[in-house]
Amino acid sequence: MAISYSSENITIYPLLNTTDKLNLTDKINLTDKINQSKIVLLPPSENRRFAVFACSIHSTILAYTFYTPLAAASWKRIGYETIAMFVGDFTKPNVLTGRLNLSRNYLKHIGAHIVDIQCNESYSVKLSQLARVFSGFLPDNIVQDEDNILTGDSDLIPLKESEYKPTPGTDGFIFNAFCCGTFQRRGKTYTMFPMGHIFLQKKVWRSIVMESVQRTELLVNADNRTQYLLSEKAPLSFDTISLYGRKEFKEIYDQRMDKGDAAWYMDQVLCSMLLTDYRGKHPNLKINERGRIDRLDRAYPMHVWNRDNFNQFGDSHLKHDEIFEEGNWKIFNKLLKSLFNDTILTLFNDYYKQYMIIDKISVNETKP
Repeated sequence: MAISYSSENITIYPLLNTTDKLNLTDKINLTDKINQSKIVLLPPSENRRFAVFACSIHSTILAYTFYTPLAAASWKRIGYETIAMFVGDFTKPNVLTGRLNLSRNYLKHIGAHIVDIQCNESYSVKLSQLARVFSGFLPDNIVQDEDNILTGDSDLIPLKESEYKPTPGTDGFIFNAFCCGTFQRRGKTYTMFPMGHIFLQKKVWRSIVMESVQRTELLVNADNRTQYLLSEKAPLSFDTISLYGRKEFKEIYDQRMDKGDAAWYMDQVLCSMLLTDYRGKHPNLKINERGRIDRLDRAYPMHVWNRDNFNQFGDSHLKHDEIFEEGNWKIFNKLLKSLFNDTILTLFNDYYKQYMIIDKISVNETKP
């Protein structure tokens, strides 16, 4: 089974300049360092909440993996634990670059859970999207059936806590539920729900798959291996996800995927179908469909980000690799300062400094 949920073997890449070297023990323990006034303590009667997102380790957009510790800290700030899934071909030599290892180390010390999913590089992006639909199959030693799981993106962070609280008397919520119109499939009309965000208990995430028409069809003439992949004990793996992906999307699943094409929306389409069909069978399941308030979006020019007050925004879709420009990072610090105390702000500025030179160090260390 090509999956792990531990990061014990991740190495730390220190700076050559010892004056810039991070003391990970002192600086990355967010549990100790986050301003306590900004931590939401959940009532004992409420189940734990997890935010889950995934990244391809082969992505040419570095920001997706760079933001993972910042996203985890942002979710921690409003009472969510984080599960970060890394997807790709871990058998390739040196695939975990200095920068990837640095990000994974920060995630680990922040307290996030890391899950690695092995697949061919060509499938890594689509699988990183689809893996969230199969959150019900995450390892039990990370998240339990009664716990709540919210799907997200590594570059989408929460700002206003109230937007992410479950509605009393409901079984979950769909965030920004009215954004994406409808689509026709299997002779039915479905509402297209976005993956950022859907909030359900782990057992419901698994049930929408287990009770699906896709699984019923796959069980016909299934051999022993296929039956295992269709069982409640199936691993969260390429084989499990691909079984359902190929069943529903046929040749599209294995085709090259480009942003905006039919394959790009497979995760939203499949999740919308599974959840809608399941709700039809279980009318007592109460899912709150809600909108969202203003978003601080990456499409906005940097001067919009250059502000001291972010109260009008509920969330933020973060800039891509332009964030690495020194001037843009300095402006981005204003948003970080509004979320975290000075210790954590310093922590992430140290992270940024290391990230910008880490691969240069790795190259120099390999020279004879």
